[in-house]
Amino acid sequence: MAIPEDLLHFIWKLRLFQTDQLLTVEGKQITVLNVGEHNRNAGPDFLFSKIRIGEVEWVGSVEIHVKSSDWLLHQHQDNAHYHNVILHVVWEHNQDIFYTDGSCIPTLRLADYVPQRLLWRYQNLMKNATWIPCENQVQDLDSFKTESWLDRMTIERMEEKSKVILDLLDQSNGDWEKTFFIWLFRSFGFKVNAEAFQELGARLPLLLLKKYRKDTLKLEAIIFGQAGFLNRTFEDAYPLQLQKEYVYLQKIYLLEDISLPLKFLRMRPYNFPTIRLAQLTSLMQEGVHLEQILNLQHPRDFRLMLDQIQVAHYWHTHFNFEKQTSSPHTCQLSKRSQDGLIINVVVLFTFAYGLYFKQEARKEKAIKWLEDLPGEKNSITQKFENIGIRTVHAAHSQALLHIKSRYCDRKQCLSCGIGVELLKR
Repeated sequence: MAIPEDLLHFIWKLRLFQTDQLLTVEGKQITVLNVGEHNRNAGPDFLFSKIRIGEVEWVGSVEIHVKSSDWLLHQHQDNAHYHNVILHVVWEHNQDIFYTDGSCIPTLRLADYVPQRLLWRYQNLMKNATWIPCENQVQDLDSFKTESWLDRMTIERMEEKSKVILDLLDQSNGDWEKTFFIWLFRSFGFKVNAEAFQELGARLPLLLLKKYRKDTLKLEAIIFGQAGFLNRTFEDAYPLQLQKEYVYLQKIYLLEDISLPLKFLRMRPYNFPTIRLAQLTSLMQEGVHLEQILNLQHPRDFRLMLDQIQVAHYWHTHFNFEKQTSSPHTCQLSKRSQDGLIINVVVLFTFAYGLYFKQEARKEKAIKWLEDLPGEKNSITQKFENIGIRTVHAAHSQALLHIKSRYCDRKQCLSCGIGVELLKR
């Protein structure tokens, strides 16, 4: 089988090779005292390694290649960073490599010391065509180790998503309130319309919305008008009223029309962007703002705010403009939708704020809130449950979503705690 270099890094880092009676290709005894620190930046693969070769103890770098000739292929001979390499670890030794003074670099042919069963396990994971590479093995792992990895992945997911918020903060010139406002819009777009709602939030005049916060007609006219819903001919009285109001406000405040790729197809009517914007308008009328979110004591406090949403009467008989339903319907957010907003607005923004200002208490509070929320139910968490990994709370479901997209789908088993445990067994 073809051996990738990252597998060799993995084997060296975790000492998954026969450690006694190691010999260089020239026959000198090797004792690995310290494998070193894995270097993911430019330079040798492992730094500050400690190796005894023969009777001499060396401290320096270890470079790893599939073939020893890769040293020349990568032109390390011309790079001063590689002059302190004390051991060249290769899978296949096909050429001697020399220091600048002409002496031979000590080389370890790792293939002689790696158990075949490890290679078989790795090959099995990489070639497995199941939903995730370890689908048929993961249930055999110790539950404590699995949960420990999930806990770590929860933090990693929060940090990764927080970086998106912090990038948005940079685009907003450090304005936290504006950033929160844009992220609130993005979250109300949910998965399908998130990008379009974020663009709308970024383009809407925040000060103008605050000015007309108590005026439902003007507030909804600005939001629906800017979203591009009012540039057509209407017969219903309510959209006509909104359109008239928007045309007036557009002239006064020089508002530019925005063309958004909002999606309706294959969506439940309750998730239509029109309903989400109506709900968002109601929430904004309640004056939701960043400081209020950061000072919440429990996720249920935000749920109470969401329960207070009261959309315009028109939306109780319409899911879209000019299309009346056969009977009135509720426009309240479902518990599942509320949980999604709590996670993506309250929890995530609290974590991101704590990350930015190095406030560990906020980050810990955010994770605690995730653990207080029920696990999310979707196709991914259901499949994980089917193979033996239960979703106890939202922290675990967030972790599983992260593992699936960042590790399983990319077959990054060597970087996954679960994959590591399976290969080490």
